[in-house]
Amino acid sequence: MLIWALVRILMTNFNEIDIFTSVFDDMFSYIDLGHKFMCEVPSSTLDSTEEVNMLVGISGDMEGNIMFGYTFKTAKEIAAKMIGVPQIQEIDKFSKAALADFYSEFCKQFVHKVKVETAFNLSSGDKNYVLLSSNPTYIAGEDMVGVISKVPSKKLFFKVNGEKFGIAYNLE
Repeated sequence: MLIWALVRILMTNFNEIDIFTSVFDDMFSYIDLGHKFMCEVPSSTLDSTEEVNMLVGISGDMEGNIMFGYTFKTAKEIAAKMIGVPQIQEIDKFSKAALADFYSEFCKQFVHKVKVETAFNLSSGDKNYVLLSSNPTYIAGEDMVGVISKVPSKKLFFKVNGEKFGIAYNLE
């Protein structure tokens, strides 16, 4: 029991920001979109006020939610890169599927890095740690505010081709 308590403490003390920024850099470099990490801001709620949002749940030995918030312009740029076309005029079902694939892969890479680069890799010999991510949920609209929960959260802000891009998350 003491070993499990120690491992649980170690699991929550890894640097989430480094893992998020590393995966963010990998994913946006792969699709060749200009990007830059700007800052981290603590928040009292897990929310987003952006035009387009993708929500992904994390479960298993770590639980919580990750919400990606960005503009329609950025959504179209990501979807176009994923589909392999020069540009997209509107977000249709194919664009939404491409965005879901992108954020699903983002969360798979995040979960993998957490498992490999943190205390999740430690084991008492008989425990295999489990981390799972849900399918992304697309939430979009003008003048919309998405509030997932009123829990202490963190927000990471990036610029993608000059546009604001946020990642709000609460992971325990």
